[in-house]
Amino acid sequence: MPPGRRFSDFLHEIQQIEKSAARGEAILQAFTRHTPFESGAVYLREGTSFRLSAKTPQWIAPEILDADPPNDVTPSNGLIFVPLRTPRECHGAVTLADGGQHSEEDFETLRVAGALLGAVITNQRMAQEMREGDFQLKYRLWELESLYDIGLSIAATLNIDELADEILFRTISLTNARRAALFLREGTRFKVYRSFGDVRGDFLDDELANEVVKQGTPMSFEEGADCIFPGCMAFVALPIKGNNESIGVLAAADRETRDGGIGAFDTNDLRLLSSFASQVGIALENSRLHREALEKQAMERELELAATIQRDILPKSLPVVEGIELAVLARPARQVGGDYHVFFERDGVLTMIVADVAGKSMPAALLVSALHAAIHLLFEEGRELAEIATELNKHIHRWSAENKFVTMVLVEIDREAETIRFVNAGHNPSYVISDFGIDELRSHGLPVGILSSSTYKTQTRSFPSGATVVLYSDGITEAEDVNGEEFENARLEQILEQYRNESPEVLRDRIAEAVDAFTVGAPQKDDQTLVIARTAR
Repeated sequence: MPPGRRFSDFLHEIQQIEKSAARGEAILQAFTRHTPFESGAVYLREGTSFRLSAKTPQWIAPEILDADPPNDVTPSNGLIFVPLRTPRECHGAVTLADGGQHSEEDFETLRVAGALLGAVITNQRMAQEMREGDFQLKYRLWELESLYDIGLSIAATLNIDELADEILFRTISLTNARRAALFLREGTRFKVYRSFGDVRGDFLDDELANEVVKQGTPMSFEEGADCIFPGCMAFVALPIKGNNESIGVLAAADRETRDGGIGAFDTNDLRLLSSFASQVGIALENSRLHREALEKQAMERELELAATIQRDILPKSLPVVEGIELAVLARPARQVGGDYHVFFERDGVLTMIVADVAGKSMPAALLVSALHAAIHLLFEEGRELAEIATELNKHIHRWSAENKFVTMVLVEIDREAETIRFVNAGHNPSYVISDFGIDELRSHGLPVGILSSSTYKTQTRSFPSGATVVLYSDGITEAEDVNGEEFENARLEQILEQYRNESPEVLRDRIAEAVDAFTVGAPQKDDQTLVIARTAR
């Protein structure tokens, strides 16, 4: 074959090596086919060394070159070294047996072939890098699209149970894991909330939990580690962050490989799970806020209903009683309490009751409703004050919860006899204001509903013309200022002394103004009730 044609075929075959999978074998065949050299070996770069890639039969060659290839075609110790290099780097070398039957033209051919191979290998590597870069780009695009779709899916799920199922399903589908578990914070520990597959115990191991939270990023564990899942080969655990703290831990185990086996979680899995965990944290926080909003709405509806019950029970207007002036203050707190007041008139005698039911909101409102019904029935039966209190005690003790009771004061004003009769069952002391001074109607029995065997006695005091009686709930004397200090009875008594000759309306307004001035800036924590009656002179 003419030398020119042979050289051309040699270069063409070298160019085709770019498409060859067995690169070392193809290089060696090209050199032995188109040059006078029949034996040799090919070394290609692997990292920082040059490793044997191909050799002719019976050729003895070391696995790794003991020195870097020369910069040019070089004969040495019966070998000819042909470097495969570009001006920037060396990719390897071809070593050929030097039989002495070669010319300078053959050396030039080897030199050109080495340079061309260097360029071919460079192009081949760059093409591979481009393919890998394109794959990574497409993979990251798939990641972003998947995370976007997942984000929409879990963000729209506000029910915590449905959200937990969705989180585990997505975890398994993203990583091809066989098992997964979601742990949520409960106090200082993390308790399993949902799992696909068995887990060891109800709580995440404290040491592992602390390690995961401290690391702050996904941590992978392989066989031999103390696995969250019994008998797993490899698992990953990562913290879920929300509200500036770790609110949970997401774990997955036994990632399936393409051949059906089980492998460790790779870098792509960890990166994907880390991004997913950020979305999970947001979704869990949204679910928590949604749950709290629903609970708040339910509480507000309950408070509204309780307030309605309380408003409907309290008197809509004051009774008109000859010779007696009346004034009332009834201010419910935002958290509906259990203050109650009522009036009865029988045979010219005015009866007033102020009661305070233990508790707040709906339970207190329901107990007030029961108390209201029972009091009306007992008065219609013509019972006297002590009997009413005793029967109410039995009724409340029988039908209410153990921690429910009622403090109350029942007062009867008999103008003709100029007396006042009362029963005080564990309530605040009421006040009688007359020309003789200020007298207290103190408690002389347990609150209603505490002991079923409790009985009560009616006490009688003088109540001359022009006297005033003041009944109130503890929302007045226990009203707190911004520092937590209470209004207390001493301040109330000063007002009673200062305005003792005023009408019930004026006295009520002065007490209310003093309480408001004292508590300015502080929330009203309890119902405030005042009932004031004064007989004409």
